[in-house]
Amino acid sequence: MSFKKNLFLLFFFISGLLIGQEIPPILKFQPEDYRAENQNWAITQNKNKTIFVANNEGLLEYNGAIWTLNPSSDNTVIRSLLADEDKIYSGSYMEFGFWKKDQKGILNYKSISKKIEDKLFEDENIWNIKKYQKWILFQSLHRIYFYNIETEEINYLTDFNNYYRIFEIDAVIYIFKKDGSLVKLENGKEVLITFFPEKYNVKLVLNLFKIDNDFLVLTRSEGFFLIENGNVKKWDAPVNQEFKKDQIFCGIRLKDNSFMLGTISNGVLHISSKGEVINRIDQTVGLTNNTVLYLYEDEDGNVWSALDNGINCLNNQSFIKEFNDDDGHFGTTYCSLSFDDKIYIGTNQGLFYKAKNTNEPLKKVSGITGQIWSLFATNGDLLCGHTSGTYQIKNNTALKITDFSGTWNFREIPEKSNLILQGHYSGMSILEKQNGIWSLRNKLEGFQNSARFFELINSKDVFVNHEYKGVYKLVFDDDYQNFKENNLLSTVEKGKGSGLTKYDDNLLYSYNKGVFRLNPSTNNFEKDSVFSSLFSSDEYVSGKLISDKNNKLWSFNKSTISYLEKGPIENKFSINFIPVQSYLRKTTVSFENISNVYNNSYLIGKTNGYLLLDLDKKQDFAHKIYLNNIILKNADTLGVNLQKAGDFKADQNSIEFQFSSPVYNKYEFINYQYQINDTNWIDLGNTSSLNFENLSFGTYEVKLRSTIANNLSDNTISYTFRINPPIYFTTTAIVLYILLFLSIVFFVHKFYKKHYRKRHKKLVEYNFRQLEVQKIKTDQEVIKLTNEKLSQEIESKNRELAISTMSIIKRNEFLRSIKKELKQNPQIDDSNPIYKLIEKNLNSTKDWDFFKEAFNNADKDFLKRAKKLHPDLTHNNLKFCAYLRLNLTSKEIAPLLNISVKSVEIRRYRLRKKLNLSSKTNLTDYILSI
Repeated sequence: MSFKKNLFLLFFFISGLLIGQEIPPILKFQPEDYRAENQNWAITQNKNKTIFVANNEGLLEYNGAIWTLNPSSDNTVIRSLLADEDKIYSGSYMEFGFWKKDQKGILNYKSISKKIEDKLFEDENIWNIKKYQKWILFQSLHRIYFYNIETEEINYLTDFNNYYRIFEIDAVIYIFKKDGSLVKLENGKEVLITFFPEKYNVKLVLNLFKIDNDFLVLTRSEGFFLIENGNVKKWDAPVNQEFKKDQIFCGIRLKDNSFMLGTISNGVLHISSKGEVINRIDQTVGLTNNTVLYLYEDEDGNVWSALDNGINCLNNQSFIKEFNDDDGHFGTTYCSLSFDDKIYIGTNQGLFYKAKNTNEPLKKVSGITGQIWSLFATNGDLLCGHTSGTYQIKNNTALKITDFSGTWNFREIPEKSNLILQGHYSGMSILEKQNGIWSLRNKLEGFQNSARFFELINSKDVFVNHEYKGVYKLVFDDDYQNFKENNLLSTVEKGKGSGLTKYDDNLLYSYNKGVFRLNPSTNNFEKDSVFSSLFSSDEYVSGKLISDKNNKLWSFNKSTISYLEKGPIENKFSINFIPVQSYLRKTTVSFENISNVYNNSYLIGKTNGYLLLDLDKKQDFAHKIYLNNIILKNADTLGVNLQKAGDFKADQNSIEFQFSSPVYNKYEFINYQYQINDTNWIDLGNTSSLNFENLSFGTYEVKLRSTIANNLSDNTISYTFRINPPIYFTTTAIVLYILLFLSIVFFVHKFYKKHYRKRHKKLVEYNFRQLEVQKIKTDQEVIKLTNEKLSQEIESKNRELAISTMSIIKRNEFLRSIKKELKQNPQIDDSNPIYKLIEKNLNSTKDWDFFKEAFNNADKDFLKRAKKLHPDLTHNNLKFCAYLRLNLTSKEIAPLLNISVKSVEIRRYRLRKKLNLSSKTNLTDYILSI
């Protein structure tokens, strides 16, 4: 039971993979993009390629850069549109008229129906608009209104049996009516063409197409019919089988004679001119909504869909097709290869295949699933590099041949047709073919790093690029068992996203600083200017280069994919650019991949599927640029006349230019450029506006152009404008300035004449004062010299005091040391005369008298100031203060007083108390401050 259940789930999973198909790119616009309601009813395009859409809220305008909503008259829903010359005709509820841009680029509406407002039917909607000669026809269910564009005259036809549809073919108006008749108008009268037999149950004809002298009729539910010589019959075409499950709402014939049909619930059907289904495009493959209310083919072959929820643009003429995997069954494409009339595609979900040049569903190779890294064809065999090892693909089944973890890639070894070198997550190995079967020959010793990028330049030398370490040169031993040499090259830098490839007999190493070519004579990599032109610093994404079998060298940049190839005659390299931006490719950096799958078609891997490029269909895209609006930011007006040069006030010097190139291709990246007053062209990227702030007065010429993949627009916009000077820079103001200047010169001259007279008098007075000042300076100099002499005397006294103090200290210390030695001698007692002599000298008052005299000379009146501030101070206290004034330490004071250091500290304590000092006040600092 479990086996059957698993088998069913596996079958269901694989079946899910078969839905996808390759479709043209789709530009999608959601209601939040165009800022209006979901539902859209009609689409048209004017001569400037601007797209207009009838939306429930009004008329939408899209110029390729921005959407603009123009509210409808009386807030009614617009149902129909027609562009003719410079007008957009619209029809809505009880209203029809036209829109036209004024000289400022602003779209304005003018009602036609107001002229006959009293003659309109109640609740009448205008569902269709056609042009016939000089008339514009507005069709409701009951009437056809004829508006003469020359005389503005209005006529109408009325039929209460109801007009269902009107068609214009080859300047003839055809009408399908409720009674099943198809008529044409001749000289204002209806001429019957045919009736649809009741057996066909035709309720509504959606469109009418001319085929030679006959008609092909598209109906809503019954399919296509042919009218041959007035006879109606079913069209014998495969598409008519689709009508059994689809209800058609609209349909058009394209320029290539194929048909596009919009359905009510199943998206868009693209069928050939023979009625064969080419594509079904619905929500499963990328359409925004499955209800298609209107289809329109624009001038460039794009098919626009007005949807019940959104607007889509199908790039039907694009040389690019997309395969999108929205359900995750297919995964991210990492490699592809054309082999044995099939295309094989390796993803992170497994290996898939399909027949070449078909849109048949993809099938999955059995026996392999998960991450595929590479595909390699050699001698009629297909090898596959997988995260779990190496596989050989036979009969769409994968057979595992090695178990080494992670096989990155493969390369043939020159002169060894039965050997293949393969790179792994860790190291490299050799595959050998014996008896038609590939198997592992040996693991190569001597190199254990990851080998994703490697190339052989001969049968012995291998170069390996490791983006985090650099480029290695490895050399095989004679029997290909080991690498006998392993050298990390110093001539190139390592680089994240770097690549290594062979092209045109050149070994190329590429990273963000350019492309470096191996010089065979020096074995060093040297930068090559030709190959480096594939990259630019602002466009660089990855250094990976891919060489294909058509001798093209591919690179992947931000805004393009480019390839380099040699010319067929001159043998010179040229570079071609394909406008596929990196954010649309959605490729993992350094895992970019491209391969030639058939003819000149290439498959490019992306995160959720792949792209298919047919280079034979690629054409240089001709495009123009248009100036849409000029806005003065400091003005009250909404815009500026675009048809004549601007003449602006001084304060209108902040200007915004709005422009666009109406290109509606998903992969065509538009780059805008501007030039002011013939300076260099400056890139704006895809920004479609240009702002100038606070321009100086003067005349300016602004030029605008656009580029797509280095192709310039067919035209260049040039707009000249002048910013007038402010009032204080006008001619009148300048004349006044000159007169004022001359007046100032006259009065200044008169002033200076009077001034110099006064100045002479002041100069005499000044000289007299200078003499007085000089005398004062001389007196001050004498005083200065006297003070200097006194300072020198004080300094001398200070030195004398210091010497005397130190002399006393040394002497007393010497006497104490003698006294100490004597005490240690038991033969000498205290009565000895020597003791008395020492004591007398230690306590001599002569030392203090001498010190006091020297101290007073050096620090005059200190002792008097101290006594005055503190009358309670005794003689000994003052003596102690004098020593502190000299900033002596307790150890230095002790011998002067003939006491111990501890006694000095006690005296310090007692002195603090007498001076009434707080615990925070330093005693010495206080003495020094007196």
